[in-house]
Amino acid sequence: MRSPKRFLDRLVRDTARTLTPPVRPEAFLHAVCATLGPQLDRPVRLKFVGFPPGLDISGATFALDDAYVVVVEERAPDEHKFVIAGHEIGHIHFRTLDVHQPAGIPAAARRLLARADEDVPWARVVALAARSPTTAAAEAEWEAEECGLRLAAKFRRVVGPGAAAGRTTQDTLTGRLSSSLGNIGGP
Repeated sequence: MRSPKRFLDRLVRDTARTLTPPVRPEAFLHAVCATLGPQLDRPVRLKFVGFPPGLDISGATFALDDAYVVVVEERAPDEHKFVIAGHEIGHIHFRTLDVHQPAGIPAAARRLLARADEDVPWARVVALAARSPTTAAAEAEWEAEECGLRLAAKFRRVVGPGAAAGRTTQDTLTGRLSSSLGNIGGP
């Protein structure tokens, strides 16, 4: 069985090692994508976009021949961006992007693909994650949603006010031990 928990724990841990707190939420999500790319067959780009009015989605993943593009609604609250990005990253990791012919692309995705004002090469999309009524798609959606929820659960720890204070370093560990032991032979 595939484990979204194990995947997200490892991805967040590996990403956090590359950053110095405090980190802005969008910067952390870009770093998550940069960390994930080398584990896959192509890099992962993250794009924050204002979705057209009336669109019933807040995130999408598009596979190009040379990259994955995760698109997240830029007006979503920061914590919700973690849910959206985590969900889309789950689709990439678990390889639940489906190949669609242009006529079969759901209406919401077609509206995003019709955009000419962004630097995403929409015309080169070869696959995407989209809602589908099939059982396999429902399972893929649950896995992806678990990834999104698990990433959001880490929000406060990795970008919240306590993120910098919560990271244990050799100096903070030495200070805590020294304080606990009454500074016996320590700094």
